[in-house]
Amino acid sequence: MPALTKAQKKLAQAAEDSFNRTYAVQFGEERWQQSLYPALTAPTRYAALTNRFIVPDLDGVFSQEQIAKMQAITFPTISYIPESNPLKSYQWDVSEAETTFPQPQPDASTGLLTHWNLDAASLLAVSILKPKPGDKVLDLCAAPGGKSLALSQLLRPGDYNNATPSLGGGCLHSNEVNTGRNKRLASNLQSYLPATFFKTGEVKVLKLDGAEPSSAQTLPLGPGGYDKVLLDAPCSSERHVIHAHTKAKKSGRAADEMTSWRSGQSKKIAKVQVALLMTALRAVRVGGQVLYATCSLSNDENDGVVEKAIELVQKECKKLGIKRDFAVRSAELGAYGLEAWAEPTKHGWLVLPDHPSGGRWGPLFFTLLEKVETK
Repeated sequence: MPALTKAQKKLAQAAEDSFNRTYAVQFGEERWQQSLYPALTAPTRYAALTNRFIVPDLDGVFSQEQIAKMQAITFPTISYIPESNPLKSYQWDVSEAETTFPQPQPDASTGLLTHWNLDAASLLAVSILKPKPGDKVLDLCAAPGGKSLALSQLLRPGDYNNATPSLGGGCLHSNEVNTGRNKRLASNLQSYLPATFFKTGEVKVLKLDGAEPSSAQTLPLGPGGYDKVLLDAPCSSERHVIHAHTKAKKSGRAADEMTSWRSGQSKKIAKVQVALLMTALRAVRVGGQVLYATCSLSNDENDGVVEKAIELVQKECKKLGIKRDFAVRSAELGAYGLEAWAEPTKHGWLVLPDHPSGGRWGPLFFTLLEKVETK
């Protein structure tokens, strides 16, 4: 590839400078330059979520040498998650260089895949939403499916030796509007979950545009039909931008992800995120909960989206004469030890790879909202 022209170099440098200024303002110049940006530049760290629908034996998936370097991940103790039904996931010992586990393999007896590699911050978010057997759950932006797999495992009763698995009377509806990603989502879930779930309708893959104002009306259970809703919204994904930029820079190129980045794009993306969160809030029942998450660093896409959505809900309810609101439950979660994973924000929690724990997870912002009646 030809070397960059002076004009291209100038454009690339201007984009990089703007990017760094924006996040140095939010996180502080010293932290951004000395710890957070370097941590974001490092390779993404992964955890392995075991597929409990086949109860894989680690000896059959990983070598003895690998197992010796692995540690079980312990999530904060949320009192209402049954101890008999935790998410079983593993990390490399933090002193080890590995960041990615071996690729999943088909189980000899069922054909289902053995494990899913993902950022442990995603599993933390699922554990905070705490679905339980019998719950009706919507994963609104579900592709590629790792969080849906984790949700399904918490939905299943603890009888893992039962030859006919079920979700305890509950269901999981996983949605993705993009055609290609929807096909991948369906294929992934079929590769990990028992076929009986799809035959009984306990698990369904949907293809709805969650940003459309009327989309809650077209959900299988309709408005207010779900106990729990997970919304891991599309976002700016700054770590992806940084990784693409770092790789391109080493070879004397400019990454499109960085050169096309603009400081105001988060506000545009936030409008879609607000629309998606409004659908999630309409979909959940009174007393039910919504977990909103992004992998963005931007306040506009995180706390800002929560504030705007709650403002719109209040206006909508007032207009319709409905006595209803959403309580932000995130602050209450601090009692369960979230500080070991994340730092609090105005309305939620932010997992960052420079966290003092040394976990190197994230970025992931999440907040927990509960639909409540008002007087």
